[in-house]
Formats: sequence, structure tokens, C-alpha cells
Amino acid sequence: MAQPIELTRMRTADRSHFLTEDPPSPASPVIEDDVFPGALTSDDADLASIHPPWKRRLHALLERPKSSGGAMFLHMLVTFLILTSALVTVLETIPTLHEISVGAWFGAETMLVALFTIEYGARCVAWSGTWISLLKWMTSFYGIIDLLAVMPYYIEILMHQDTSVLFRFSILRMFRLLRVFRPFRYNHTILLTIEVMYISVRRSQHALLAISFFVIMILTVFSTLLYFAERGSWDPVLETFVNVDGDPTQFSSIPAAAWFVLVTITTVGYGEITPRSFLGRLITLPILVFGLLLITLPSFVLGREFSIVWEQMTARQIERDAAATSDTYPADSPIQSHFPLNTPLLPGPASASQSPHP
Repeated sequence: MAQPIELTRMRTADRSHFLTEDPPSPASPVIEDDVFPGALTSDDADLASIHPPWKRRLHALLERPKSSGGAMFLHMLVTFLILTSALVTVLETIPTLHEISVGAWFGAETMLVALFTIEYGARCVAWSGTWISLLKWMTSFYGIIDLLAVMPYYIEILMHQDTSVLFRFSILRMFRLLRVFRPFRYNHTILLTIEVMYISVRRSQHALLAISFFVIMILTVFSTLLYFAERGSWDPVLETFVNVDGDPTQFSSIPAAAWFVLVTITTVGYGEITPRSFLGRLITLPILVFGLLLITLPSFVLGREFSIVWEQMTARQIERDAAATSDTYPADSPIQSHFPLNTPLLPGPASASQSPHP
């Protein structure tokens, strides 16, 4: 009689990990470096290094909205002007509003550009503690956007011509809309979300590359099949291929068929190209199924990584806030001696009945 095999004798060292996932090791790093260093915390050392004191106060007024009530008011005012500028840029493109005189639009733009120019000059002065800091700010994303936002107006004045009708200057005028992103630089939640999204995509790059290869293979194979199934027969009179209905075929080349496959697997479906033959419609059926997989797989991969990175980043942000509070109120300070960070300010149920003095 055959002896039963004990479970402890089974080999587990060489088992496949293809369909399994091991939990992360506690010793492994839980998160990567910041994508936006210094975006979530303010460096007071840089502010203290700015001289003279009036320039330091100007820098805090313009770049630190939470430093004072005046800085917060100025930040809200600049945000309102940015949104107003974006609204004016959008409204002046509506045909029904073209009845408004050009002078009204030009006056509104002149007022906004004048205020933005003053703000840009003040920021240049605030960052002019050293030439390096000034150059660093002027070449930063927000510095370039601020410059491009006012540049078309002055070019229009120098050229004595409406630059809105010129395509190359219309691109510059479009950059004015990018100013709406600047007020959100002080919103920690938005910055944290952007950072988490970037890290999630970077950590999922191998899975996304595999999905991209899968899409390219589908695009190549099915566009070729559809081309030969839908191109029809050659018409010597029209000198083109005609389909079963006698009309010029819409699948005149493999790139044209590839456009149909790409639109179908992305579930867009413009409908300007459709297969006419039974064989072409039969080939389209698996493309529809692959389109559902194309949406599901990246969403699952990115969603999983996003949730993992978000939990790790928020936990680290809580630790930073706790460390910043500890630095603000040292252990030997009067506040910490009466209200330690690890002690609740209000007594709990167990200690509520006890007297504060024995």
C-alpha cells in the first residue's frame, strides 16, 4: 500500500510566484522621494536668509499666504484677478459677445495686465536676494507662466496690431489660462494628489508598458485583417477599391483601418468608418471585447497603486505635521509642560471624576 505523502515534505522553495503576491517587507522603503520637494512644507531658513528685512517681509507677503492676514488677503485678491482674467479670455471668444466694443475688452485687459505686471515686478524684487535665487524663480514654471501671461499685450502695443488674429501670438495668449493653476500651489491636498498620481504611474510603468504592447499587437493584427476584409475589389474606372455596395471603400489602407481599430478599442466610436461586409463585422466583435479589457486593466493597476501610495504619503504627512508641532513647542516649553502632545487636553471618562489636586 502506498504511503501517504506528508505535507511537511512538500517542496515550497521552488513554487511559482506568478499568481501570488507576497506582502511587502517591513524593511523595504515604503515611499519614494518627493516629486515636489518643499511643496508640502515651508523652509523658514530660506526666508531668514533674505536681506534686507523689508525684502524678507515682501517675500513673505507674496509667497507665504499663511504668514499674516495681509498675505492671505493679497493671495485671495491675486486669485480673484487670475480667475477674472481667465473669464475675460473665455468670454471674448463667444460670437454673441462680439457686439461689445473692442475698447471695453481692451480696457479690461489693460487693467488686468497692469496689475499682473506690478505683481510680477514685486515678485522679482522679493526673489532678488541673490542673483541665483532670482534666476531660479524667473526660470521656474510659475515665473515663466507669469511672464508669458503679460507678454502678448506688450507685443501688441509695440506692433500696433491685434495679435489675437495671429496664430503664433494666440498660443502665447493661451498661456494666460495656465495662471489658474498657480493659486493651487498652496493647497496641500491638490499637491499631494498630483504627487501621488505621478508616483503611481511611475510604479506601474512595467504593467502599463505590457498593456501598451498588447494594444499595439491588437492594432497591427486587426487593422491588417480589416483592410483585406473590407477593401473590396478594384474598380478600373474609379481607380480605387469599392466595397460590396459599390461605393469607394473607407478602409483604403492599413492606417485607415488602424484608425477604426483604435477608435473602437478606446470605446470612442466616432462612426465615420464602419465595416460593411459580414466578415468585417465578425472581425470587429473581438475588438469590442479587447476595448473593455483596455479600460479595465489600466484602471485596476493605477487604482491599486494610487490607494497604496496615498496611504503612505498621508501617513508621512501626518508625521511631518507632528514633527513640525514638536519643533514649534519644544518639550521644555511652558505649553508642553502643561499640555504634552501625547496627552489629551480634555480629561477622559476614567479621569473625569478625579480631582486635579490630590
